[in-house]
Amino acid sequence: MTILEALISTAIVGIGFVAIFQMVNYSIQSVDVSGERTKSNYLTAMVAEDLIGDKNSDISGKKLYNWLVDNKNSDGNTWSMGTCSSGVSSTGNLSDVQKEKFRKWDNRFSTKRIKCKSAKDKKSFKIFDICRSGCTYTNTTAYDKIYLGRMEVNMNDGTKKKYLYFQIN
Repeated sequence: MTILEALISTAIVGIGFVAIFQMVNYSIQSVDVSGERTKSNYLTAMVAEDLIGDKNSDISGKKLYNWLVDNKNSDGNTWSMGTCSSGVSSTGNLSDVQKEKFRKWDNRFSTKRIKCKSAKDKKSFKIFDICRSGCTYTNTTAYDKIYLGRMEVNMNDGTKKKYLYFQIN
């Protein structure tokens, strides 16, 4: 075997190794993103369960879902985590149901549990009140007031998005 043949076979073997490493790297990234999406599915379902389970809790004379409608922030969200956060301290005793829920969500959606690549990885909850008149959203065919929640989780630099809509009342 000549030196030229040896160099060519070494190059071919090297290209094969590079191809295998790229396939393994892609596979690992795919499993990682899939795991993050699965976690976000469970966490968004947890938010829905929290709100449906405690919807009739009393906060200053209002039911939880009415309080959430009345206390939206400037962008229309009731709760949001706009930046990558490491969570909040779990010390202290909170007496308000909504504060306990918000603290729980701050911890569950923090970088302790879900990876955060950039400021585009946002998590937020918005509540919609729908009725014939006097609500944020009107529908002439609605007879009863309806409260819908929307949980939004953006992951992987904002490229993967998870939305969950659910009825609260």
